[in-house]
Amino acid sequence: MHGRARLLVAAGAAASLGSSLAAGPLARVLWMLGCLAGAAPLLVRMVRDRRSVAPAWRLVGAGFAVRLLSDLVWTVEALTHRGGVPFPSWNDLGYLTSYALLIAGLIGAAGGRARLALLDASILMAGFAVIDWMLLLHPYLHHAAIGPLALSLALVYPICDLVLFAAAVRALLSGAARNRANRLVLAGAGLLLAANTIFFAHAASGSTRDVAWLDNALWLCSYLALGLAGLHPRPIGERSAVPAATAGVVSSRRLLLFGAATLLGPAATVYRLLTTDGSHGSGEWQHLVVPSILAAVLSVLLVTRLGGLARLAQRRQAELEANGRRLQAALDERAALEDQLRHGALHDPVTGLANRALLAQRMEWSLDRADGAAAGPGHALLLLDLDRFTDLNDAHGIAFGDEVLIALAHRLRAVAAPGDTLARLGGDEFALFVEHGAAPGSHERAEQLAELLRAEVKAPLRVGGRVVHLAASIGLVHLDGQEPREAMADADLALRAAKRGGRDRVVRYRSQLRSARETFTRISAGLRHAIERGELAVHYQPVVELPGARIVAVEALLRWTPASGPVPPDAFIPVAEETGLIVPIGAWVLQRACRDARGWYERFGTSITVNVSVRQLADPGFADEVLTVLARTGLPATALVLEITESVFAGDADALPGALTRLRGHGVRIAIDDFGTGYSSLSYLNQLPVDMLKIDRSFVPSGPASEGDHAFTRAVLQLGSSRRLPAIAEGIETAEQAEVLHELGCRLAQGYYFARPGPAEDLEAAFARLNPARDAAAGRPA
Repeated sequence: MHGRARLLVAAGAAASLGSSLAAGPLARVLWMLGCLAGAAPLLVRMVRDRRSVAPAWRLVGAGFAVRLLSDLVWTVEALTHRGGVPFPSWNDLGYLTSYALLIAGLIGAAGGRARLALLDASILMAGFAVIDWMLLLHPYLHHAAIGPLALSLALVYPICDLVLFAAAVRALLSGAARNRANRLVLAGAGLLLAANTIFFAHAASGSTRDVAWLDNALWLCSYLALGLAGLHPRPIGERSAVPAATAGVVSSRRLLLFGAATLLGPAATVYRLLTTDGSHGSGEWQHLVVPSILAAVLSVLLVTRLGGLARLAQRRQAELEANGRRLQAALDERAALEDQLRHGALHDPVTGLANRALLAQRMEWSLDRADGAAAGPGHALLLLDLDRFTDLNDAHGIAFGDEVLIALAHRLRAVAAPGDTLARLGGDEFALFVEHGAAPGSHERAEQLAELLRAEVKAPLRVGGRVVHLAASIGLVHLDGQEPREAMADADLALRAAKRGGRDRVVRYRSQLRSARETFTRISAGLRHAIERGELAVHYQPVVELPGARIVAVEALLRWTPASGPVPPDAFIPVAEETGLIVPIGAWVLQRACRDARGWYERFGTSITVNVSVRQLADPGFADEVLTVLARTGLPATALVLEITESVFAGDADALPGALTRLRGHGVRIAIDDFGTGYSSLSYLNQLPVDMLKIDRSFVPSGPASEGDHAFTRAVLQLGSSRRLPAIAEGIETAEQAEVLHELGCRLAQGYYFARPGPAEDLEAAFARLNPARDAAAGRPA
């Protein structure tokens, strides 16, 4: 409470005490001054802030102002008539006007839609009407000392108090009391009603009206409450809406008020019966009719209120049930979404099969389900990869490829047992985890199942009006105590072996595959840094002309000698091919070989042959790279022979002629290495720009023999002669082999019999031994 409020309270207390202790006119003057001082802050604020105060509350303020003015007139009349004020008098008009203004203002302050508040106020008014009847109305009706006008006016005042009481209660219950300034104004109205009730009960007999100290104190406190409202910082008239959650709800305090209101009628009746002495005759009982009527009205209002509460409870129950249904629907939707997400996290979105995560879970669960190592040996894992499935996607599109995968998954499901787990790991790779327990013959069943899967994949598959032919490579591993991750790695090794073995086959995991893979990893890691470490070298082996063994060409052969010791070419060349390292290594070999061969070409007219990988040929810039090397080293294009293996024809052979034809247009010659050992490429000899054939050592005669033993060698030589393709025989190790080849018509050969591969320095000795010194211009490349 701030200083001005304390001062106001102190002034009001002093005025009340002074009026109580003083006597005569001084008491009335002190009381009137206290009322004026108490109400002044509210009246001043109403005038000052009239634009911000709601019209209804301005009416309330006007009602209190008229009341204060009427009190002033009443005080003057009391002083004039030396304590007794006539009844009725002119100041009664002011009091009745103040009632009208207060009632109208409080009705407006409650708001137009405060129906429940009006009902509750009516219940309380009906209860307190019984008190008014017993204490005020009934005594006035039986008072013979006043005339009709005074009697009518005496009855109007209690009725106006009842209506004012109902309007104040309605405003209080409709949310106006949430503002403290409003509560103080309503408290002033309540104190006014209490003082009026006591005053009228005291004045129920007699022709003049006078007051006691309690009346004065309550009226003074009423004006003091108004003054405190005027000093409060909250705007007068500001009201807050009742929260929707509590709208229509009856609080415990309100129930207590309802209970008290219902008991007032019976209590007053009992009181009246106990105090009745029968002196008034038979008419004495007539006054009980009004309390009975009021009790009936109160009962009707309470029933109406209870009916509203019942409807509210039903509506809230319906809302709760609806909210419960919505909540249950939301929970069901969430559960369905969680199931969908869980299913999506563990299943392939295309085929609906288990994915890698679910496969790992099933494997772990199955391996952990049994105790010890007894359960492991009966299980098997199969990895299936479709061969050349990317060709189908390239030809018909990914959407059609997905349809093929869906149809194939349906077919594979029919093969798998109910307890097995079929999964798609991604792309065109599938897995099947087979659970056999430790039953005898489980290994054989797994291998039979792998062959059955391969057969099912190979069977024609009709998808979208097309018939698709597929093939699959399968890796199989029997679980013997491995963890799921180790089993997957082992099965993948077997699958890779099936791919390298020619595809469309089943390969069972063997420990040698892991050893080979470890070797592969070690070699690939070393090859990545072999060039920068200077571990690579190019050795050269002469190609001689039969029968004199003059060197006409030199083949460049790659050698790798890391710190751990030399690694055979057949061990590291396949690794370089698979990892793609053959591309930078092949470029380094081509650069080194052409640089070394330039001097031999200028001195002896020899050409250089360099092996080229299919990975290098697949590079669109390969032809430009070769021509750049020739220009940089100064070696003529006619002195370079590129050797390709028959394996290149197993790929996209149609893409090769462009690069090879361009190089041949610059004078570079093309040779097919190891002819006859790989892919059947005879049909491509008419299409590809080939200049030479190199006969593999497996078809070179070991010595003199019958005509039938040399049939294939003779056929190859005749094929080359008919196509004007010179043939070079490889792997010549004896003089007998060289003699037989010469007799069969082979003009060129190479092998240990003539010279072993060696560095460029060692080749100088071979030139000195096999090629007599001569003018380079007289020489010609092979």
